[in-house]
Amino acid sequence: MDRKRILLSLLLVAIVVLLAWQFHHSPEWRQFSWERVWTATQQAEGWYIVGSVVLILASYVIRTWRWQALMSPSGGFAPILKGTVVGFTSTAFLGRAGELVRPYYIARKHGTVLAPQLSVWVMERVFDMAGVVLVVGLVLGLDPAVKELTRSGGYQEALQRAGYIISAAIAGLVLLLYLFHRHAPGWLAWLKKRQQRKPWEFRRRYTHFLETLAQGLNGLQRGRTLLFAIVLTVLLWVDVSGSIWMVVKAYPDMLPQFGLGAGVLLMGLTAVGSVAQLPAVGGGFQVLTIFGLTKIFGADSAAATSAALIIWLVCFYAIAPFGVVIGAHEGVSWREIETESLDAEVAEEG
Repeated sequence: MDRKRILLSLLLVAIVVLLAWQFHHSPEWRQFSWERVWTATQQAEGWYIVGSVVLILASYVIRTWRWQALMSPSGGFAPILKGTVVGFTSTAFLGRAGELVRPYYIARKHGTVLAPQLSVWVMERVFDMAGVVLVVGLVLGLDPAVKELTRSGGYQEALQRAGYIISAAIAGLVLLLYLFHRHAPGWLAWLKKRQQRKPWEFRRRYTHFLETLAQGLNGLQRGRTLLFAIVLTVLLWVDVSGSIWMVVKAYPDMLPQFGLGAGVLLMGLTAVGSVAQLPAVGGGFQVLTIFGLTKIFGADSAAATSAALIIWLVCFYAIAPFGVVIGAHEGVSWREIETESLDAEVAEEG
């Protein structure tokens, strides 16, 4: 691990420890015990969890279709699906360090350089951020049950304020992307001239990132492609919300009135929590899920802890057996492919 990754890991650990400490000192957690968590887990209905796994596996097919639509020229469905499975398995095992595996794998299978696939990866991140905000915002504004729930729990104002801030940020990002798309050649030429006159490592990496982003935006010149990517993004996050909703419904006595709109809201919290995510451990994901279930929806702490762990396993590790099988069949070494992908990125930056 390099210095940056160590510092990032320590920061994530500090965030998770702080959140866990706050939970531990709240009154409703004083009676917490792992025995009660195990009892709640045993009472969960297995078919709901099976359904949740099916939905989360379907999300990788949706991601494959979106990646295929964003690629220019379009790639084959099977190698992109394999790359998606291997990539997310690598992320589950290695954390954020494994995210480059997917674009590298897809580029290698299509016999292309890494840069075009990195541009798709960057665009995918933009679509995902906007998609989560859009879906959660629609539920907060249109679902009466969720509006009443957040109002009665005292969280409506905070959630609305956060929604306004994030929506404004996303709108600003979309505007910047539009302006960049129109003026990219001139801006990039100016940056390269600056780099030639006064070399600076940060500017070089920044210019490389913008070149990659420009390639991705060029693939969205057709309105039909853009619309298709937006529809798939909304479908993706509704699908993930449905998977989370099914896990919660597996606990019959925890939240009987928990609807799909509530599942979307909980999905938004898990998306925020996944930012503070450590490989093979989790952390922020589980803590924010427990927070949502107990503080916003009023679930019992033991059942909420059990559900949060199941949701984490489903969202991050349901794909892992398939990735391991594909990796074993193709002789993939997770550490080697991570190193190769990082080396390929460095080589293309140079």
